[in-house]
Order: sequence, then structure tokens, then C-alpha cells
Amino acid sequence: MSNNRILKFVMLSFILSLPFNLNAQEKSNVHDENVLNWNGLNANEQKLLNRFKEHWNDFPHERKQRLLKGAKRWGNMTPAQREQAKNRLQRWKNMTPEQRQRIRARYEDFRRLPADEKQRIRQQSQWFKNLPEERRQKLRERWNNMSAEQRESFRQRIKDKRAQWQQIPAQQREQIKKKRTEQRNKWRDMSPADRQNMHEKTQQRRIERFQRR
Repeated sequence: MSNNRILKFVMLSFILSLPFNLNAQEKSNVHDENVLNWNGLNANEQKLLNRFKEHWNDFPHERKQRLLKGAKRWGNMTPAQREQAKNRLQRWKNMTPEQRQRIRARYEDFRRLPADEKQRIRQQSQWFKNLPEERRQKLRERWNNMSAEQRESFRQRIKDKRAQWQQIPAQQREQIKKKRTEQRNKWRDMSPADRQNMHEKTQQRRIERFQRR
């Protein structure tokens, strides 16, 4: 696939908020190949995918499924969600080639992860989205203020923790996940004042542990 075609697909995937792979459930929900031919698409699908019309029937079956799934997802989006997707595309256009390559590499790394690890990452992403904007901004600033060495050290700690997580028995991991879910639900039910109080207590405990080292 040429670099230009790869870029077009990546850009479309950003608009449609598509992952670059299908999970097992999605792969099992396949369409008949005749349905996936251009003439087998309905009018709305052809309208959304018109930019691919010329080469559609030459695409691999899996790519047709991805694009068709994305078109349906786009059709079900609210105006606000579509606007957000367009903003993502604009950010992509404003990136340097190096930044785009790093994103492609991250998607490829994500694609190779086990299913439970992908789910964990999705949950963390959702947790971040649910944070107040002020908290998200502070985390972004903290990351941006890190040196290259500090970022690499942070990434290594994450890798080490993932390796440790995989060594925990499956039953124990499920218990931990359940406890974390309960804690997140408890956090969401707290008032802003209670959250701030808990945050300060947590920070204090971390400082005390650090001082005892």
C-alpha cells in the first residue's frame, strides 16, 4: 500500500474513531463478500465511502469491513461527536511526519497486545476522559515538563508494572479489577470537596512513604 493510501486510511480512521484492528467478536460478525462489493452497499454507505469507490472492490475483505463499520459508526454519531472527530483529523493534519509515525507505531503496538491488556488501556483512557478538565490539564503539563530521561523512566516503570500484572494469577487479577471498579464508582459519587480531601491524604501518604525510605 502506498504511503498516500496509508495516510488516507489513517486520516479516515481518526475521523471515525476506528481502531486499526478487529477484535474476535467483530471478526466473527462478517458480511457476505457479495454484500461487501460496492453495488452491495446501500445508498448511505456509498455516500459516506464515496472517496473509496474507484478501488473499493479491490480492497481486502478485512479492510472493507473496517471501513464499512466506520461508516456506520459515523452515521450514528451526534453532531457533537462528529465535530470532535473532525477536530482529531485537523490535529492529525497539523502533525509532523515524525509525530504521525509515532502514532502509527503506537497503534501497531496496541494491536499486538493481549485482549485483557487492550481492555485495561481502554479503561484507563476512559478514566482520563472522566477527569475534570483542570485535572487533565495538570497531568498534561506534568508530562510536557518532563525531560526525555524522565519520560523514558516513566515508560519503563509502566512496562515493569505490566509485566508484574501478567504474573498475577487470573483469579487474583479479577479481584483487583473488581476492587478498582468499586473505587472508581466511589470516587464518582464523591463531592468535589471530598475528592480534594482524599487527594491530599493520598499525597501525604506518598510523602511519608518516601521519607521512610
